[in-house]
Amino acid sequence: MKKDIFDQMKDAKNKGQSGAQPAKRADCPKSDQLSPFRAFCIVQGEIFVKFNDTDDKCRKIVSIGGANTSALFAASRTCGAAGEWKRRVAEELSAVYFVGGWEEWPKSEGEPVEVELEDGNFSVPITAENYELIKDCWARGCGCEQAANPKMKGVLWSLLAICVFGIGWDSVKLTWEKIFGKKKDKEKKEKKEKKEKKDKKEKKSKKGDDEVTGDESTETKSEKDDGDDKSAKDTQDTDAEGKEEKEEKEEDGKEDGENAMDADKNE
Repeated sequence: MKKDIFDQMKDAKNKGQSGAQPAKRADCPKSDQLSPFRAFCIVQGEIFVKFNDTDDKCRKIVSIGGANTSALFAASRTCGAAGEWKRRVAEELSAVYFVGGWEEWPKSEGEPVEVELEDGNFSVPITAENYELIKDCWARGCGCEQAANPKMKGVLWSLLAICVFGIGWDSVKLTWEKIFGKKKDKEKKEKKEKKEKKDKKEKKSKKGDDEVTGDESTETKSEKDDGDDKSAKDTQDTDAEGKEEKEEKEEDGKEDGENAMDADKNE
């Protein structure tokens, strides 16, 4: 029977599911629980150590027994749990040596191992006491300044300073307001009361002026009306007098004309 594309995809899927399982990661050999270091930390792919508690600071490792740090990290990743490779380098250094194939690791406690630091080579004995100390502190950096992250430390100190300054400023501001705030509030209240009194006084004065102005306007209007009436009356009287004078003149002219006609007749 001919298979279509869907049957082929189904067969490929079933074949993949029935395939061989990946090989299980091998366990690392057991450690001798010995260490040459009194302090140990891993920072940004570098190892920093102390040989004695009296050392001023942790120093960077170049190699241990001929194995550099990169090779140690690579060997640690070849066995055991994938996320515990740093722990194996710190706590199970002898096992990492065995996995890496190096032969310089001491056979028993007290024997020295050659350690190359950035400032020189040293022969340091391995002890169980060092191992117990490293086991408890390596994850926290064992007090090495390299593990303290100076940049982050500076940021944290800056944030702390800002917080302290903010709290101090708020306290000073609150105290200032308590001492001087009441006085300012009292002054504001007094100014407000004075302003209100002044406004009331001005309103009252303005109201009185408006009443006086209204009375004066009424009187002025009455006087104006009286004046208009008087002017109209005077005008009427003047017109009447002028009319009478005109009539008298017309009568006089008429009489003069009649007298002149009579004189002409007599002649």
